[in-house]
Amino acid sequence: MRPRILTFYIARQFSLTLALVLAGVATVIFLADYVEVLRRFSDETGFTAPLGLQLALLRVPFLLDEVLPFAFLFAALLSLLGLSRKLELVVARASGVSVWGFLRAPFAVALLFGAAAAALLNPVAVQMKAVANNIEAELAGSSRRDDGGHWFRQEGVGGSSIVHSGSVRNDGLTLFGVTAFVFSDLGRFEEKITATRADFANGRWVLADAEVLTASRAPTRLARYELPTELTAEELGRSVVRPSALSLWSLPSFLAIAERTGLNADRFRLAFHGLLNRPLFLMAMVTIAATVSLRLTRYGGTRRLALTGVAAGFLLYVLTEIASDLGGNGIISPVLAAWLPPIVALTFGATTLLFQEDG
Repeated sequence: MRPRILTFYIARQFSLTLALVLAGVATVIFLADYVEVLRRFSDETGFTAPLGLQLALLRVPFLLDEVLPFAFLFAALLSLLGLSRKLELVVARASGVSVWGFLRAPFAVALLFGAAAAALLNPVAVQMKAVANNIEAELAGSSRRDDGGHWFRQEGVGGSSIVHSGSVRNDGLTLFGVTAFVFSDLGRFEEKITATRADFANGRWVLADAEVLTASRAPTRLARYELPTELTAEELGRSVVRPSALSLWSLPSFLAIAERTGLNADRFRLAFHGLLNRPLFLMAMVTIAATVSLRLTRYGGTRRLALTGVAAGFLLYVLTEIASDLGGNGIISPVLAAWLPPIVALTFGATTLLFQEDG
């Protein structure tokens, strides 16, 4: 009964600390993003302060999902250091509970929260981020120059064209903030078209309220402009989608289509396994925090150990980014690139804890 009570007590303390850290991180993300939205769109026609609040709120879950491992790292550091400072861990050890006994609760929270984040938070965050992107693209229209947008080349009747869109919807069949550079069949530039929106229908793009610019005449405004394309709806969906725009539940079907069509799906397979290993990654962060939080505070050096834990967490992040770049470019297996960093962190963390516990 005593170990069970202790487990529930530590789980409650860790969960409360995690909730406070997540609330603080979400508040900082919201305020910083709201200021950025005001800076980017305050001069756009139709922009209002409530709309800016809506855009910032829509992006908070996506950004919070990105920084979730670090929130777990800081929550584990704060909660374990607090238990150690109040000598509660000393009492637990004196009663015969090992380090694995009082880490059982944080590990359980990491497993449950990681699974919930991958299965529930990620799909909601992706959907809300897509809504925010569409609002931004419609608001800014063709004046928006976002290097993070989508570029693709297409062939059509009479020549080719290069198209940029600030945002996409409906599996790539609807574009917002569109800029198209049209070339003749000889590769000579003919005209540039900008529009707030383009819809794919019957082998052509229909651009609404388009502005056409050529080298030989003044810019003209057209209520409707048709740009032919040989791309199919399926090809458009594959050309504009990004791994971060797909949730855990939509990635398997995309991977199946990519394998049938011969598309290089390394980045998407990496993203899928990165979501699958989310609970393991959060457990790795808890392990890193535990290695630097179990020393008695009366021995001193607590601040230095905490900074060491934070540095180790960022080192794990750097290792994850390097492995992701290697896996996304096909240099190593995407599955190995996704699972290797958390496994290495857990292995080294467990080894350190075993050394601290048993010598």
